Amino acid sequence: MSASHNRRSYASNAARNAGQNVLMIMVSVAVVVGVLLFLTRDVFSQLIFLSQSENPVRNVAIFAALWLLAIASLKAVLTARLTAVHVFWNLFLTLVVLAHLSLLLILADNLTLFDIRRMWIERGEAGAALLFYWSELLLPLLIAVAFSLSLFRIRAWLLSQYSPSSSCVAAGFPVFVTGILAAMVAMKGPTAAQGMAGVYILPGLLSVILFEQIADERPERRPVTVSAGNPLIRNVIVVMDESVSGDFFGQDTDYSLVPSLKVHADAVINYGVATSAHNCSSYSNAVLRWGVVPSAFEQALQLPTIWQYSQASGYTSTYIDAQKPPGTLANFMNIDELSFINQVKQLNVEQIERHQAFMRIDFDIVDHLVSLVADDKPDFIYINKLGVHFPYEGKYPASSTRFQPAMALFEPIGHSDRQALINSYKNAIAWNVNGFFERLLNSIDLDNTVVIYTSDHGQDLLEEGTGLLTHCNRNSGSAYQGMVPMLVLTRHPQLRQRFESSLAENRHQLSHFNVFPTVLEILGYDHDFVKQHYGDAMFYPVERIGKFYTSELFLPEHAQHDYEWKSVPLPAPSRLTSGALVSQQAD
Repeated sequence: MSASHNRRSYASNAARNAGQNVLMIMVSVAVVVGVLLFLTRDVFSQLIFLSQSENPVRNVAIFAALWLLAIASLKAVLTARLTAVHVFWNLFLTLVVLAHLSLLLILADNLTLFDIRRMWIERGEAGAALLFYWSELLLPLLIAVAFSLSLFRIRAWLLSQYSPSSSCVAAGFPVFVTGILAAMVAMKGPTAAQGMAGVYILPGLLSVILFEQIADERPERRPVTVSAGNPLIRNVIVVMDESVSGDFFGQDTDYSLVPSLKVHADAVINYGVATSAHNCSSYSNAVLRWGVVPSAFEQALQLPTIWQYSQASGYTSTYIDAQKPPGTLANFMNIDELSFINQVKQLNVEQIERHQAFMRIDFDIVDHLVSLVADDKPDFIYINKLGVHFPYEGKYPASSTRFQPAMALFEPIGHSDRQALINSYKNAIAWNVNGFFERLLNSIDLDNTVVIYTSDHGQDLLEEGTGLLTHCNRNSGSAYQGMVPMLVLTRHPQLRQRFESSLAENRHQLSHFNVFPTVLEILGYDHDFVKQHYGDAMFYPVERIGKFYTSELFLPEHAQHDYEWKSVPLPAPSRLTSGALVSQQAD
């Protein structure tokens, strides 16, 4: 073969390889730019907003400068002299892309500071969320891997064209950009992050949350300064269930999912569908424990808690938590609040879906109640049930699948048929909630005990068509997220008469905000004092609020206040329709 032919062949291969390299570089750049722009879908709308602001030149210039800093930091990471520096930031940014894209798919909306804050508050539910939303990680995982490989490809090309950058600069530049973004959000409010470089939005918002955890402390609680009179009953129990929608029982006296209430109808006062204070668990629990009123959220951080009022009236206070293992606190509970509680019981059960002990943990609560209310001393007890928090499969035995078709164990909501989703939810209620009431009503003497039962929020079972969150949805949450049951259980004649006197007026009218004042009056506190400071108790006709919050309630002082409402219609439509009932085996 001639030398000239070899040279032509070599040149042809070199040209082909060069062309392939150029194509790969172009594809890699397109992947990186595409991911950045997708994570920052509001960049152009933010530019338009800034151009129409009071000082458009300054604001647009700052916005552009921050984008240039973000791009410069990425370039520094890509050309870092030490490969280890690039690998570290490559992996970090890849995880950010994975998390951010997954959240976008689940939320069907751009990330905000409130989204990150509530996820941090509810971080104990990360395992349950992974089981329920794992399918939404698959596409983001593929994109994140493509993003990471593209960064490596671009790095190789840049190092062939330019001198490597300082490893120290490359190591610190992303931290610097994240810090600037976090500082802007902390000083200017959550909207300061809109339109910024996508890979820095999530780290920047998370940095603000971590700063809040370090820098902000709750103010000291004021003592109880008012005296209580004679209590209305010896034992007071507040049961906060988890994720039970009011339209699945509580609208009438049929109780198809909770027949134990029908069997003991003489002990049940059913106020129908109430409105939750919030569609996130922690905030609703805070309303019941802290005496939050809609017109003064910030004061609730300083006012006496329900524990202080119960102790001041001579009750022994007990907190029973079936949601978290011993030593783990949730729902805004902290060490300071625990100091006001006489005794805390957390049930030490491994949280393993469809594990026998895990499924029966709410039933075990009743055993603790029996011993507490059996003596002659007055007890105030607040209970956080495990309830029917997603994933619904695993919250009841397979042999108790009453409604079919149902979801499979560990089936993600993103791949679920809506009817199967609803059936699994109904199965969970029929097992957990009915089983709890059955044991409670058969074991507890209600002649000198009152139980106020509600749930923290309802459930969106893919009603809205946007996003996959069942609750705690900031923007597109359906009204069902704020619909909860409100029941009172007692056989105490005088107290029962007082509740029944307001039943006709208050049916479907109550909200979480009525529970705290009701408890105070039961504990013996004066009606005028309670109404002035905390609003209407359930004994009197109340003014229906009919809406729940979907945004932040208790903000740090430096943060911007932004409350968002979601209305609950009246009458509340029910999703409890007849399903395919199959025989239920005894367990």
